[in-house]
Amino acid sequence: MQIKTRSLALLLLTVLLLVSACTIQLRVKIDIAEDGSGQITAGIGLDEEARNQPALQNIEEALRISDLVEAGWEFESTGLGSDGREWFESTKSFTNPDDLQKVLNELTNSPEVFTDWKFTSEITSKTRDFAVSGAVDLTDGLNLFTDESLNNLLEEPPLGIAIETLEESLGTPIDETVSLQVIINLPDQSNEEIIDVPLGEQRVVEVTGNSEHRVAQILDWVVLAVIALLALSIILAILNWYLDKRYEQRQLQRRPSPIAQQIPGNDTAGFQQPSTQTERLQLLVIDPYGTIFKEETTPIENLKAFIDNKEGSTDHEELLELHRSGTMGKLTASEFWNQVGLTESPDSLNREYVKSLQFRSGGKEFLKNLHKRGIAVSVVTNDLAEWSTKICEIYGLQGIHPWIISSEYGVRKPDPAILEILNRSSGIAYQSCLVLDTATNFLDTAQTLGMKTVHLNPEANKSDANQKHPSVRRLNEFFKGQ
Repeated sequence: MQIKTRSLALLLLTVLLLVSACTIQLRVKIDIAEDGSGQITAGIGLDEEARNQPALQNIEEALRISDLVEAGWEFESTGLGSDGREWFESTKSFTNPDDLQKVLNELTNSPEVFTDWKFTSEITSKTRDFAVSGAVDLTDGLNLFTDESLNNLLEEPPLGIAIETLEESLGTPIDETVSLQVIINLPDQSNEEIIDVPLGEQRVVEVTGNSEHRVAQILDWVVLAVIALLALSIILAILNWYLDKRYEQRQLQRRPSPIAQQIPGNDTAGFQQPSTQTERLQLLVIDPYGTIFKEETTPIENLKAFIDNKEGSTDHEELLELHRSGTMGKLTASEFWNQVGLTESPDSLNREYVKSLQFRSGGKEFLKNLHKRGIAVSVVTNDLAEWSTKICEIYGLQGIHPWIISSEYGVRKPDPAILEILNRSSGIAYQSCLVLDTATNFLDTAQTLGMKTVHLNPEANKSDANQKHPSVRRLNEFFKGQ
């Protein structure tokens, strides 16, 4: 029954050749999916003269559609194509690559027309490669469209009509009347591949393509995005560094240079301080005790007043020794308070003591003015680390850096070693630093190292007999003339 079905369908092709000078286009379209499944569409395209033949007015009946359906083919008329032909197509699906050759064999009576057809798929790390190959042999001409039993019955090939008679009726060679197109569509969604095979000739078909894995594409995009973000972060970091350097350069230009020469008293006859025109002030060094916070007498006397108020017990000499031990790092604040007879919480005592300190008149404005003018500030102080930490915390002075505390290094002012620690911590040369302090012995040490100095002498009762250092009585005089 299967052979009969093929013969009935293909018999029409020969009938069409006998009807005036019409032409017929045959088409075999192979669509394949990634898993090797797909479908084959066999089509017949009739030109206008063929469509007008009376024998073809009911094409479905002429093609015996019921036989096609029984053989597993789905038939449909797809109408006029872009080539001006009216197309009639039958489609049959297959589920695996091995069925490709089997379905192609159903198109003709000869197993030699479509041979060695196969589909291959190879997966690499990033792509999947596809290939379809096979051979089409139409060298037997019209004999391909009949079956042997029918030819034997009519005793003349094909269909009992000699080839010369057909060609005389058509007015053209058979090879120019019927042609076959093989169309391949691979899973990579590229343009379809069209191979023309004239009747009487043969072709070897080999079509390849590839598609990139979806996961590989996503990973590539992720890598590119990470690289782009990394490049952007590097660019932003470089830009930030450049803007910071530019800002620092502009800020340095706004600083007084040299500022000591604009402070009252700096033109004193006995004052001499090394400086050059190229030197520029980069750092102001202060001690919050006595500079920012006022001292009625001395730091020891302020501390003793706080202890007495808390009903602690110690004499002046003992307190002096305890304070020295604490500022040298030999006692913690907790141990210090225990030694003077105060048993409250050390943290609470530290906070109360720091809060008892009072800002000198103009102290807050002095710090704000320094910040406004872009003058960097550092602290060098003889203090317990816990007390300096509370000062920074309570009065919001965390921005002052470096903050050199004697107890952390085991060295006190006016030892020059503490200024060497400042030099290493700040990275600023001595001659670019200005020291503002109430203790002339510390100013002497700073001056010896090449630092500029200014004596803060609020009551003018601690005169600098040798007039080594310019002096100011109030902090607001520091910027006089600025």
